[in-house]
Amino acid sequence: MRQTPIYMEFLRGERELPCTAWGNPTYNVKGWKGPCYLITDGHYKTFEDLMTQTQWESYGPGADPRCEHCMMHCGFEPSAAYGINVSLADNMKMLSWMLK
Repeated sequence: MRQTPIYMEFLRGERELPCTAWGNPTYNVKGWKGPCYLITDGHYKTFEDLMTQTQWESYGPGADPRCEHCMMHCGFEPSAAYGINVSLADNMKMLSWMLK
C-alpha cells in the first residue's frame, strides 16, 4: 500500500493532522458502521444517517479516550488527501507523489 507523503510525515511526528473519521466510511452486513472501522458505536441503515447522526466532534485524539493514541490511516490519511493543514509546498509533494 502506498501512503501519501503528508500522512508519512504525520506518522514520523513531523506534522499534526486532525482525525477525519468520516473520510473512510465502512459498510458491512449490519449497515454503515460508525464512526470508523476501529470503533463501532452504531450501525446505520443509510449513508445519510451515518453522516448526520454521528457526532463527529466527539471522536479523535483529545475527544474520545479510545482515539487518544490512534494514528490509523482510516482517520488521518483522508486528512492528508483532502489537503487539511496543507501548504503550497505540500501540494507540490502530493502532485509529485501522484505522478510517480
